[in-house]
Amino acid sequence: MKSRLLLLVGLCLALTTQAQTVVYENVGTNNSPLAGFSDLNANNPIFGDALNLTQGGHLGNVGLTLYNSSSGNTGSIISGNMTLNIYNNTVPYAGGSLSASDPLIASVLLTWNFAPGALAPGFFSIGTFDLTSLNITVPQNIFVTQQFTETSGTSTRNGVVLFTDPTIGTSPANVYINSAAFAEGLYTFTGNPNQFGYHIEVQIVPEPTALALAGFGAAALMIFRRRK
Repeated sequence: MKSRLLLLVGLCLALTTQAQTVVYENVGTNNSPLAGFSDLNANNPIFGDALNLTQGGHLGNVGLTLYNSSSGNTGSIISGNMTLNIYNNTVPYAGGSLSASDPLIASVLLTWNFAPGALAPGFFSIGTFDLTSLNITVPQNIFVTQQFTETSGTSTRNGVVLFTDPTIGTSPANVYINSAAFAEGLYTFTGNPNQFGYHIEVQIVPEPTALALAGFGAAALMIFRRRK
């Protein structure tokens, strides 16, 4: 009897537990950085990309890049904040105002801190942030943007890194740029697959049938216990 009860409890837990999985990847070990792109901090640049995930779910770990260019810059980045915006891109963004085209799902403030070291000019960093506790649900097609604000350091530029095509998920062959020097819209780079670096994990939302089975299992357990 005890083994049967444990089996039913295990079944209910297995059906209701949300599994976390990688649904977009192009900064992993099978991907290579190809080039960096940056703009002056004074231009308040925003960089982004359309990401087609293998499936939607509750957002978990998110990885993205921060690049400190050495082009006309000798300063280092010690710390800063990055605003990560996530949009619903079910209807693909084609240009113009992103905020008018795609509904905003969430806006998250991420903190980068390299102290006691610093991000030297000519180098980049891949930061991974756990957003599970924010309970953000994303569809399969999203558009992400990132805007960095330096809070400590002497760098005058910030940017992102372009990587090879994703090994998980897909992305159109263009990227998003919006700053005082670049009109908001989609851009391409010659000889580059045009993919900014991102890593996205989600917790899969159980299908309604799985939830129903879990509920049935719990009900059966209660009935079984009452009869005994």
